[in-house]
Amino acid sequence: MTKQTITLPSGYEMAYWTYHDNKRPTLIMVHGFTGSHEGFQYLVPLLADFRLIVPDLPGFGESPLPHEKLNLSELGTLFVDFVQALDLDEKPYLVGHSMGSLVVSEAIRQHPEIFEKKVVLASPVPSPVGILDARKIGVLLSKLYYGASHRLPLIGPHLATSRKLTRLSTKMIMTTKDKLLKQTIYSHHFRNLEFISSIGWYKRLYKEINKTGISRYRHALRPFTTLIIVGSRDSVTPLKKQKQTSKKIRAKLVTLPGVGHLSHYEKPAELASAIARFLK
Repeated sequence: MTKQTITLPSGYEMAYWTYHDNKRPTLIMVHGFTGSHEGFQYLVPLLADFRLIVPDLPGFGESPLPHEKLNLSELGTLFVDFVQALDLDEKPYLVGHSMGSLVVSEAIRQHPEIFEKKVVLASPVPSPVGILDARKIGVLLSKLYYGASHRLPLIGPHLATSRKLTRLSTKMIMTTKDKLLKQTIYSHHFRNLEFISSIGWYKRLYKEINKTGISRYRHALRPFTTLIIVGSRDSVTPLKKQKQTSKKIRAKLVTLPGVGHLSHYEKPAELASAIARFLK
């Protein structure tokens, strides 16, 4: 494992990690909302036949937030700048998890020619969240959390970094019954609290994420061979919505039984196997 930092043409910096540098092909993995490169750590040894490049997106993990108005479109642009700045000897494959699926899709929309024509979207944001959507309750609760954390001057900072609230929200999307694995996942999410760059920006970006979805990128994704991987018990990006979206973008759909949104923690072997089979 090697950590590096790269300066983009805009002057912004991104931290990234590389693994299996002597292997090919190259696979760039893009994390989800509030996450970082650490979320993929259990996949790394399982994808040993690939050179892996795993960045922290701007504003997450160890990559600084460029400015408070950063949106999905600019995240896509900065990711494109990142890939071009790497000056790779081959076009990379892309894997995006959750929000990372939107960043990957936006990058493909802007510059499809710099990526390999196969793309993996793991538990992607399938479509905008509608009024009667099953996801609506979770979205409203999260909006309340981010709004209160941002607006309340005295207790806001404590809410933003509350381990009790983080434990509760994590418990709601976990499916494992293994006590040790539960504690491990909690510890990873507690770790993410240390890297909150701006709760106000989180609030705005979260709102935009829920107004978007990979279905909005169907024209950009159709020239690509796309694989959607989703857990059968995913309440954040439900299987029903993924089935509808996979038809719109003409993607192959693989379902991981008995797991939810956190397959990269709960079933990394199955997730890595699905990725490797598709790309090879």
